[in-house]
Amino acid sequence: MSTTAETGLTPRLASAADIIPCTEELTHINESLHRQEGLLAASAKASRMLLAAPDVRGAIPEVLRLIGEAAHVDRVNVMLARSGPEGEPLLVVVGEWTAEGVPPHIDDAEARACDEREISSVSAELRAGRSVCINPGATGCAGSARFEGIGTQSKAVVPILVAGEFIGVVGLDNTRQRRAIEAAELSALETAASVIGAALHRQRLLDDMRRERERAAEERATELSKANAVIRGNLERLASEPDLNGFLGHLLLEATRQFNAASGAVVVSRDSLQEWRIAAHVREGKLEEPPYPISVPTGSAFGNRFGQPHEPMYLDIAQQHQEFWPGMLAFDQREGYVGKVVYPLVFGSRNVGFLILRFRRKAEDVPHSELLVALAQQATLAVQLTRLAWQAKEAAVLVERARIGQEIHDGLAQAFTGILMQLGAVEEDPPCKNKNSNLAVVLTHIRDLARDGLAEARRSVMALRLDQTRRTGLELALRQLAERSTVPGGVTCTFTGDEINTGLRPEQEHELLRIAQEAVSNAVRHARPSTIRITMTDDGSHWVMAIEDNGLGMGQSPERHERQGFGLTSMRQRATDIGGEWRIESRPGSGTRVSVRMQKRRT
Repeated sequence: MSTTAETGLTPRLASAADIIPCTEELTHINESLHRQEGLLAASAKASRMLLAAPDVRGAIPEVLRLIGEAAHVDRVNVMLARSGPEGEPLLVVVGEWTAEGVPPHIDDAEARACDEREISSVSAELRAGRSVCINPGATGCAGSARFEGIGTQSKAVVPILVAGEFIGVVGLDNTRQRRAIEAAELSALETAASVIGAALHRQRLLDDMRRERERAAEERATELSKANAVIRGNLERLASEPDLNGFLGHLLLEATRQFNAASGAVVVSRDSLQEWRIAAHVREGKLEEPPYPISVPTGSAFGNRFGQPHEPMYLDIAQQHQEFWPGMLAFDQREGYVGKVVYPLVFGSRNVGFLILRFRRKAEDVPHSELLVALAQQATLAVQLTRLAWQAKEAAVLVERARIGQEIHDGLAQAFTGILMQLGAVEEDPPCKNKNSNLAVVLTHIRDLARDGLAEARRSVMALRLDQTRRTGLELALRQLAERSTVPGGVTCTFTGDEINTGLRPEQEHELLRIAQEAVSNAVRHARPSTIRITMTDDGSHWVMAIEDNGLGMGQSPERHERQGFGLTSMRQRATDIGGEWRIESRPGSGTRVSVRMQKRRT
């Protein structure tokens, strides 16, 4: 019994009609595989070509030819994502290859760019990383003709992604026949697109690096040009600005402006006073007095820390715990400063000052700026020129002082001595020996005045001499001033300050005495006081000399009086010249107080 009979089925042999479709399918598969292999080989060759090419964009057309011929298409182009004039998303043709006789896109102004909003559904697929095959006219979008291509029968579009970012597409057009591209071919085309994308990304990075180098070179040139302009302006100012503090103030304003610093200061060494002093202080773009002590002794914490030459440094204020300058750290913290640059002004083997800049931002790079180096060198030059000028001036002053001292000794002192000798001869006459006579009283008064004049002349000579070891001292001079200024029945002048040894230099004590003499003279002549008090007190770190009267006081502000006369200006100038802080306080009907505050010298 046969199986056929049992099942009721009749066996049938394969006919020619069944074999032909199978053969066509195998042929189609082989062609697809062949195109896939060709695309992969073209991709490998294109990758080597792009790696070797000095200009990736210049090599793109040849790469597209390799891909187009391997894929058997008529036109291949690369479109990159760009933003239009109004921010619209565009796909713009940047490279193209076409077979002979096929119209290109890149030469057609209208076809060269496509607004993604006109192909929104296709754009969404591409930006999601999915390739798209298009039959012209099937997109249903009004502006799709630009994207589909001129005379295109079928089109495949492969997205270009770099690190997950959509940067454009590769489009492959068939213009002579309608042919669907298989999934395997699309996969090979995606590989080719990734090769092109990687090359374009590398080129973009190279372009960015080149632009960055160009930008850095331009910034460098701009900075040098700006530095030259600043240096030239400061040199002109240095030549025309006679006052060191004025020049340093301008320089500090320029430095804070150039580096966007919130505050700054210039500190200079004053050897004659054995101190570091702030010559200029800027806050928020304005010159002003510092809200902390204007000077510190040479041997202070600041001098010990920064006195020796060192490299410029950047200080993190949040990490700074030691107070080098009284009140400075508290000021920095109160103002919210983040960092501070301390740039030494070095001349030879010693520091002659510092340029300090404060910031409300991190500024670690500022100490290495060439502009800051130039500004610091100019400040050093100005300080040193001023120091040399002062040394020459002091030498000339010492010579002139010696000459004046000799003139006083040989002229004025000898004249007073002669007067006293003549008075002695006159007093030997009988009418003058009667001590109760008016003539004897007058002669006594003349003798006292002549003796005071002689003592004053001798004291001036001693003060002017280079050797001051035999001076009488400030205490005795002030006490004598108080005694000579007392007028019985008129003004009572007193001095308070026993056993004072100021340790100040002779010229400083001399100027303090002159200030006291001027203050007493002003009070007697203008204020009509009944009492004048001269005091010399020790407040720990400073000596304070004060002259206070109970006279009429000033009807106008002291500043207006100072502009109208020479006395107040002279006192202020004398105090400034010896490093003192001069002050005047006065109210109508409440008298006047003149004071000078002098820092003690370190032993």
